[in-house]
Amino acid sequence: MSWHDPARSLEPDTDSTLRNELRGLLGMPAQSTSYFECEASPDLIRLADGLRQEARRRNHMAQRRGSWMLLAAALPLALAMGGLGVWGLEEQHKADHLAAAVAQQETRIQQLAAAQQQQATQSQTAEVQQHRVPTPALRAHPPQRLLAGAGARSTAKPRELVIQVPRSTTPNLNDTQNVKAQ
Repeated sequence: MSWHDPARSLEPDTDSTLRNELRGLLGMPAQSTSYFECEASPDLIRLADGLRQEARRRNHMAQRRGSWMLLAAALPLALAMGGLGVWGLEEQHKADHLAAAVAQQETRIQQLAAAQQQQATQSQTAEVQQHRVPTPALRAHPPQRLLAGAGARSTAKPRELVIQVPRSTTPNLNDTQNVKAQ
């Protein structure tokens, strides 16, 4: 509300008392209706300039406060995002270490399996060489050598006979029934 507003007559008594007190401090008559009747003294001009500068400073600070408020509101969000980023990096490092450990275990298992397979093939070849019957000895003692060789082969690994059956290109239509009478 400006100073010369006619609606001031409806304002509370405390506001009018404060206004009159300010008028007295500024050197103006207490119940003056016209503000242009007073003479401007150098003190009054200096006081008005000080009040104007203070108003500008407060207005300028109020405008800056908005950006600071925005930054203050964004700070928790930025901290949360930073914390999540750090946590994610830690989890990624853990996963990388775990993947490296798993890969190392897999290579160790593959090496052990290859060593066992190689050992098994070596033992099988040694068995085969032990049970191999030379041809002249086979003619001398045929029944005993054949039975010993057959027993060794049956314990090593049973073999299955697989017969491949060719598939026909056309489906077998002998098992069909007619659903509708012709």
